[in-house]
Parts: sequence; C-alpha cells; structure tokens
Amino acid sequence: MIHGGSYMGSFEKFINRLSNWGAALAAVFIGLIILLITFSVVFRAFHIALPGTFDLVETLIVVGIAFALVYGQLEDRHLRADIAIERLKGRVRSAIESFLGVLNIVYWFTLLCAAIFMITKKWGGEETTDILQVPVVPFRIVWVLALVLMFFLLVFRLIHHLSALIKGGKKE
Repeated sequence: MIHGGSYMGSFEKFINRLSNWGAALAAVFIGLIILLITFSVVFRAFHIALPGTFDLVETLIVVGIAFALVYGQLEDRHLRADIAIERLKGRVRSAIESFLGVLNIVYWFTLLCAAIFMITKKWGGEETTDILQVPVVPFRIVWVLALVLMFFLLVFRLIHHLSALIKGGKKE
C-alpha cells in the first residue's frame, strides 16, 4: 500500500478489489469451460456433437485468461528471474525491479492500446463467432478492462519499487 496519500491508497485498494472480483469471475468462466468440454467429450462418445462448443470455449477463455493474468500480477506470481533478483539487496534490487517495472508497463500499455484500437475498429461491425453468432465486442471490452487493471497494478508496483529505491532499498 502506498502511504503517501489517502486518495492514492484508496484508489489502489479499489483496483485490488476489482482485480480480486475479476479473479473470481475468471475461476467461474474456467469452470464453465471445463464443464463445456467435459459435456462435449461425453456426448461425442455417444456420437452426439454439440455445435458451437469451440465458439463458446474460444470466447469464455478470454475472460478466464484476462483476469488470471491480472490476479497473477496482483499476487506477484508472474514469471521472472526471481532467483537472480532475490539475491540482490538494497538499491540495486530496487533499481532492477523499477527498470523491469517500466518494461512491463510499456509492454502491457502497448497491448492495451492495441486492444482499444481493435474495439474501435470492430465496434460497429457487429463481429460475432462463426457458429453461434455470439457477439465478440463484449469479450473484447472485458479484455480491455483486464488490461486497464493490469496497467494500474503495474504502475502501483512501480511506485512501490521507486519509493524503495529512494529510501535506500527498504520496502514499505
């Protein structure tokens, strides 16, 4: 938590709360995907095809992955070279974490801009899935929301790392 101001701390809490709700939503959607695939496999054993299964899995997985990524960032469970970073101490560690934080922000901001561009490009076209004709734009919006949450989480994490760097490598 950032201790500098109550407004920033409240905003960070709000983003964290949204991210936790998103993680719960992701778990529900992944559970639905598991059930859908299970039913599809069982019905195929009896030579019954469920049309549109791929359409549904393809669209539902967007929500699952989007918020799973955000939750991984929230819990600091993402891939990185922890073995090397954990051995470092003080300002050197904070400087490297800050640099990596900037790279992460640039990467995820680029994805966010591309996703927003895709929404604006596809908005009026009524893009749908092939078989079931499920609208795709709402799932793109969920993806953008997750990317916005990821961006803010990364910004807050960078602020923490920069604060530690300024304070000589001591975390709050």
